[in-house]
Amino acid sequence: ELGQTLERMVQTLRDQLPSSGSGGRGWIPPGTHPDPRPPDEADVVVVGGGVVGWSVAYWLKVLEGWRRRHGMKVLVVERDPMYSRASTVLSAGGIRQQFSLRENIQMSRFSASFLRNINEHLGVPNEPPIDIQFQPSGYLFLASPENAAALEATVQLQRDEGAQVTLLSPTQLKTKFPWINTEDVALASYGLEDEGWFDPWTLLNAFRRKATSLGVQSCSGDVRAFVASANHVMPPAPLSARIKYVHVYMPDSLEYQPVACAIVVNAAGAWAGKLLEADGLPRGLCQPPLPIQPRKRYVFTWHCPNGPGLSCPFVIDTSGAYFRRDGSAGNYLGGMSPTEEEEPDPSDLSVDHDYFQEKIWPRLAQRVPAFESLRVRGSWAGYYDYNTFDQNGVLGPHPQLENLFLAAGFSGHGLQHAPAAGRALAELVIKGRYETLDLRRLGWDRLVEGKPLEERSVI
Repeated sequence: ELGQTLERMVQTLRDQLPSSGSGGRGWIPPGTHPDPRPPDEADVVVVGGGVVGWSVAYWLKVLEGWRRRHGMKVLVVERDPMYSRASTVLSAGGIRQQFSLRENIQMSRFSASFLRNINEHLGVPNEPPIDIQFQPSGYLFLASPENAAALEATVQLQRDEGAQVTLLSPTQLKTKFPWINTEDVALASYGLEDEGWFDPWTLLNAFRRKATSLGVQSCSGDVRAFVASANHVMPPAPLSARIKYVHVYMPDSLEYQPVACAIVVNAAGAWAGKLLEADGLPRGLCQPPLPIQPRKRYVFTWHCPNGPGLSCPFVIDTSGAYFRRDGSAGNYLGGMSPTEEEEPDPSDLSVDHDYFQEKIWPRLAQRVPAFESLRVRGSWAGYYDYNTFDQNGVLGPHPQLENLFLAAGFSGHGLQHAPAAGRALAELVIKGRYETLDLRRLGWDRLVEGKPLEERSVI
């Protein structure tokens, strides 16, 4: 399944690269490449062409169309046009309602509805319908005795928000999934609808193609610097500033193109924190730093002919290890986030195979005895845009850089929340307020006030 996904990615990139044209002329014909240079100006520059960035761009054009059609120029800048290191396409592709923070549950609910009706939103005339290959197998969270009460309270919150989640006793769990060892499991929660996994690349490409057909421009390049003008320059220091130009550096070149802009959206994912350290931004106005770092996460695939089979959901073990079915014929994938002391070097995407042998496999075999005889098939590594403050997204305006908006730091759930996050940020830009979902608590204020939002269901 992974091989097929990568093959689709390569073929799509060859055949349907997005156009940098404007005025709704759509993407350029197959085999043609986008303009190598960005335009001289844009109303909105979205830094980061992952699924969150393209969702923002798409919703900006949709909401603009509802209110006024003045042709807002939106530019998406992506430094990795082949998406070889992109978090979106290297994720496990899950979507779930089972979070402990109300805003995360609400974003999941919105995104599930969006994906269910994806062709109404992202379908393009005269193009084949979009199939994200959704597998509605649900998520299964296992709780130890000491965590059972917290899981029960979390499920009640999920139900209050309209999520269909059921609680299973160890006996019920064993009856429904006889391949699970229920030792040390006191309670389990299982999503009955709108949970499972899908093909991340298909969703990213669907957002990109639809946004491009609406007139969004794109270019390959790396944003390394800005030109900002300070406001309120009375002593002792400016109180705010506005970004006037974004410097887009050409691939494999020291040359850059300044792009005049009215608004900048930081959707740079794992590198969103580094972006706010770029040249040209007043250092005093970028405090506290944006606490988003790249964290490397491994995903392993294996074969086990006697494993759980087609009944296997996306299982989150009491130990933190996770696994799910990967296609059919006895194939699975999974992984586990390391402890802070075990965090691997994020400078490259190499895989530590000993981590599976020593840390993950024993936990898998303890939970599913059939996995004692599994055979590893492959592996890859990807990045979490990890918010070290509270592992939740940072969404909304920067308090001192007046025309900078943030949409990053989702810490592993950016793919599933991209439709909702993109819509919410576009509402702020176009209408000046949240309308669909109230996500004010995900803003910058909590960083300044030192008040993290607790999310107990980070995988």
